[in-house]
Amino acid sequence: MSKGWTRRGALTGIGLTTAAAAACTPKIEAPLYDGALTFSHGVASGDPGNDRVVIWTRVTPQQVGAVPVRWVVARNRELTDVVKTGVFETNEARDYTVKVDVTGLRAGAPYFYGFLAGDQTSPIGKTSTLPRGSLESLKLAVVSCASFPHGFFNAYEAIGARDDVDLVVHLGDYIYEFGADGYGSESAIALGRIPSPEVECLRVEDYRLRHAQAKAEPELQAAHAVAPWVVVWDDHETANDAWTSGADNHQPQEGDWAARKRAALQAYYEWMPIREPEAGRAFEAINRSFQFGDLFTLVMVETRLLARTRPFNYATDIPVEMRPWDFSNPTAPRPLPIGTPPASNTRMLPVPYEEVNGELRPVSDWARVGPAVRDPAHLPAGLFFMPDVPTLNAALATPDRVMLGEAQEAWLASQIASSAQAGTTWQVLGNQVLMTPIIAPDLSQTPAPLAAALERLRPGVTTLLGFTRALIPLNPDAWDGYPAARARVYEMFRASSGNALVLSGDSHSAWASELEDAQGRVAVELGTTAITSPSDASFFVQAGVDFGGGIRARNPHIKWTDQLNRGFLILSLTKTEATAEFFTVSTVTSKEYEVARAAAFTIAAAEGPGVGAITPVT
Repeated sequence: MSKGWTRRGALTGIGLTTAAAAACTPKIEAPLYDGALTFSHGVASGDPGNDRVVIWTRVTPQQVGAVPVRWVVARNRELTDVVKTGVFETNEARDYTVKVDVTGLRAGAPYFYGFLAGDQTSPIGKTSTLPRGSLESLKLAVVSCASFPHGFFNAYEAIGARDDVDLVVHLGDYIYEFGADGYGSESAIALGRIPSPEVECLRVEDYRLRHAQAKAEPELQAAHAVAPWVVVWDDHETANDAWTSGADNHQPQEGDWAARKRAALQAYYEWMPIREPEAGRAFEAINRSFQFGDLFTLVMVETRLLARTRPFNYATDIPVEMRPWDFSNPTAPRPLPIGTPPASNTRMLPVPYEEVNGELRPVSDWARVGPAVRDPAHLPAGLFFMPDVPTLNAALATPDRVMLGEAQEAWLASQIASSAQAGTTWQVLGNQVLMTPIIAPDLSQTPAPLAAALERLRPGVTTLLGFTRALIPLNPDAWDGYPAARARVYEMFRASSGNALVLSGDSHSAWASELEDAQGRVAVELGTTAITSPSDASFFVQAGVDFGGGIRARNPHIKWTDQLNRGFLILSLTKTEATAEFFTVSTVTSKEYEVARAAAFTIAAAEGPGVGAITPVT
């Protein structure tokens, strides 16, 4: 499929025209305001209900002070057939954002909306409310991971060009918190996409500027204007690899984590078309659900800040396989069988391995073991350590490793059960990180130049590359790091006897996987790739390493993955099947690009427990 339209074409027809404004009755004239301003960040809508929807914009005034803004919701794009209107006064305290929860609307109806302030008018957006009763079909665009420095928002533009998208689901990493010298710095300089502010985001003012920079992009504005959005954050809206009480990218010298988290979420709620938590709910409680007639329930969960315990960190936490040595004679230590009880004359030491005729063999010759354990960072050539996989898996499976938290798990179980009991065809889980178990590909033979380059980017990764000789989870920051919590979600799917689909982002890659428990398939996971952010595979492909092929070889339940391309997912739902279409953009380093459908699959709505299998569309 070719691009078929220009950037200029994306912006044509979404402005609130002078003629339309003139046609308005006095009831919807702009409120008096003497200062100069612009609508520089487009419009957006989201969190639709049966009788309501949130509409959003932002004004940029030239002078400080309150700005009254007229909002208009109408049945036609010209905004002359007015349904609702009112005035919202914004100010510096909320960064001049305007967010209105418009109520009293008709269920399942399309609407258009816009804003007026002073002598200026905003673009016009299209939105809709949730339907009641029977619904035959609906189409979602699913997106995530838009790193501004890494490239142009071509995938957003491609979504904005479509006329068949009913809803956009954003699964997080709408912005990234890094400074100009951080993630994406090289491409930022090459493309002229330096993050604003240039420092890492710590204060509410920093996060506001980062949101403003993203929404100033015409491509993102076009995608927001085409349909209502349902959004959730992942980690980069606050800081990389975040959890309840900290983040990998938050250091003690950067201040109090709770204050930084609060600042980031304040900016998020100001700048996104989402309802804020009701009184009495935690500020982080972004989990909520949406009922689309009898066709599907969309359940959005929060997997980062509400309850998650610290992610397992391979760089510091992965256990190495150990064995006891008898040091009764210090000049000639003797290896003991693994499992020998400790004694005063024994020491536990890492086990060096070597590969002989394609087989891995432990080394028990002290003349070779001694130098290895004395300086583990500089193993003799041909020797390597291996992870203690049973200990690793036991550590990951401990009950105190929490992803959703007890309260949210109970809420999720009730949402899935009530949806299926009501006869709703699909139960769709909007979730930030990959749920499917993924054994890492064997990357132990990564060419030395690439391994050295990766080590500079991520110290400690060389050891981890060697560890992938063993069958270890690819990413403990995803659900693989919380297998007990994942098992409880699987139990919810099976107990409901519904048709569960899991939508996931975060990985910068596209996925179609079957989620299985001991009794078989319980759900299908569809992972969307990134808008711009690069995947891990993009580093390995330069050295001829087939990262995706290595994943498929070890994970037969993963039916398809695209580890290299950027783009978006279109999910079409009917009463009988779901169709997942994975679209890619040919480049993110130029605004001249092509759109192609990389793959498509159907999933049948099954009778009884477990959704249908993933079937390729030829």
